[in-house]
Amino acid sequence: MAQPPPPHQQPTASGADRIRSLTDQDSIFQAFDSYPWSKDKAFLAGLSAILGEPGSPNPQGGSPTDIATHARVFYYAQRIGVQIDFAQYQQWLADHPDHKPPQVVPPEYLPAQDDAGDKAAGDASSAPTLSWQQAAPKADLYVDRSAASQASPGGAGEPSYPMGFAEMLKLLQEGKPIPGIRQIPNTVARDPVRFYLHMMRQCSSYSYYLSRE
Repeated sequence: MAQPPPPHQQPTASGADRIRSLTDQDSIFQAFDSYPWSKDKAFLAGLSAILGEPGSPNPQGGSPTDIATHARVFYYAQRIGVQIDFAQYQQWLADHPDHKPPQVVPPEYLPAQDDAGDKAAGDASSAPTLSWQQAAPKADLYVDRSAASQASPGGAGEPSYPMGFAEMLKLLQEGKPIPGIRQIPNTVARDPVRFYLHMMRQCSSYSYYLSRE
């Protein structure tokens, strides 16, 4: 009978599993910001739908940056399985002024004075990768585009999506607050069905990607 490999040769946990195992706040928030947001086309497409047209008024007065952070919190919870508390994350950023969060909001949505911040965020993205950052998923995420294009809302071939998507979509449609994500602006509900069905398909493909690691 074949003997199991020595401990140092046994397979390591996937990137998502390693992120879910983090317990201290610094590592959790650093991993959250290290996710390849600017290369995730599904997230960027959804964020664009949420923000709407540049310069359009937001009924609740939320800034594009706050809206983007809310979107990141929800998207990260569904893809990685880690819930980020918006208020705690904002406080952590205030306590760490040298840390630059990822800039995912298109420049046309930002005031001109934010250009310097954009450049700083870009410079930060080229910094050397630390050991804890290696737990983040690779930028080139697997996407089963053929399966996504063939699936249709409510159709017989529709994949089984995480319950969180269906629950959040229902709450958005009913105008109710989302547990764990505070003060979701009305802008998010501008076209939630198209956005979240698109993200559901991408997350379904991403779950398959994780199973292949």
